Amino acid sequence: MENIMKNILLAFTGFLTIVSFTSHAANYKRDDAVCFPMSKIKYEAGVKSASGLSEYDFNQTIDRVHALMSLEIKRRMNKELIFERKWADGTVDAFATRDDINNPVIVVHGGLARHPEMTKDGFALILCHEVGHHLGGAPKIFRGTSGLRGWSSAEGQADYFATTKCLPIIFQNYPDTKSYEIDSDATELSAAMNKCRDTACTRTVLAGLAVSKVFASMVKGTPDPSLLLNDPTKVSVTLYKHPNPQCRLDTYLSGANCDIGIDVPFDIVDPKVGACVKDQGYRPACWFSEDEFVITK
Repeated sequence: MENIMKNILLAFTGFLTIVSFTSHAANYKRDDAVCFPMSKIKYEAGVKSASGLSEYDFNQTIDRVHALMSLEIKRRMNKELIFERKWADGTVDAFATRDDINNPVIVVHGGLARHPEMTKDGFALILCHEVGHHLGGAPKIFRGTSGLRGWSSAEGQADYFATTKCLPIIFQNYPDTKSYEIDSDATELSAAMNKCRDTACTRTVLAGLAVSKVFASMVKGTPDPSLLLNDPTKVSVTLYKHPNPQCRLDTYLSGANCDIGIDVPFDIVDPKVGACVKDQGYRPACWFSEDEFVITK
């Protein structure tokens, strides 16, 4: 872990200078790896979120995730991580896809950052989720009805990657940012602290709570997720599409409590590798069925 962090810090300045403000003008297609359900909700340019995310915050957060996760993409895939920034687009959306030479691409719309429930930490989590479609490993989605696995990690696995591997690295490398969102509700902050082993976990869980509330707002009639609840569902078959917002919050919480970091990456076949498989930190049964993944040698 120490060597990885040294490499990240040494390469950070060069990557930020070269690629942090890159904007590829390609019109990328919205693929299966979509974090958000389709919605007509829009928050047009010029409107800040309730937490005050500006165009500067939008670009700075993307720059930071790009600078650090580009190194992992290069090391593990030998590819370039591309962000397509659409600040002026009011759509509440972000998605992962690939270009013609299989470079991982993440398309981010400004309406997402301007959503009333979004926070800066929550926005970083969403970006980490999209990176997770490329680096999250097993379980991977199926390609149509072929029975073959595709390139993208399942939605729940991308969520799990975001809080086990990606967001802790982002927070660790930017000590200038605050420990918690200062506007956090006192009850929510207390609940997060009670469920966490340290302040980094608490911060991650609060980011997950904000994002889960954004998800809940996208589908009419969906109840707000809560750190005082958990999804009691136990699936018999792994869910590859969007878990419900409470299940996603449970996943963020589990990932935040898993102490296996980015130095132990997820495997593309065996979902146990790189993951916590018992006690705190394991994937919630509301979307993941470990019975499907009995790996034999």
